[in-house]
Amino acid sequence: MDFRKFYIPTVMAGLASLSPIVFSQAAFADGWPTSVVGDWSINADNYTGILSITNQATTGNCRTISGSIFGDSLTGFYCPYSGRINFIRRRINFTQVYSANISQTNASTVTMGGLFTNYEQPGEYSFFGSK
Repeated sequence: MDFRKFYIPTVMAGLASLSPIVFSQAAFADGWPTSVVGDWSINADNYTGILSITNQATTGNCRTISGSIFGDSLTGFYCPYSGRINFIRRRINFTQVYSANISQTNASTVTMGGLFTNYEQPGEYSFFGSK
């Protein structure tokens, strides 16, 4: 008996039956929300406040965002396929650039963590938040 006539179809059937399980887990494992619009509680170098993202574009691999942080306006982008977010906070006396990764561990918990730089006080400072 030629084992290939039995073995190959059996293996292919097994792989086909496993593919929904494997791919459904891979899709869930990325953990990146499609939208970051909303109010976030944040801590930036031990200053606590609100990051409010009010607008997000609907197309593109990375989508423009706007809103406010600590009451100051921000502009930037969010990449829903990688979970990366970047935005700039500008005031008359300083400019800060924020860069973070966002993850979604379940349907109700979204977190971000990263660094920001302050060009008037050179250095990198940590920040994190949740929504």
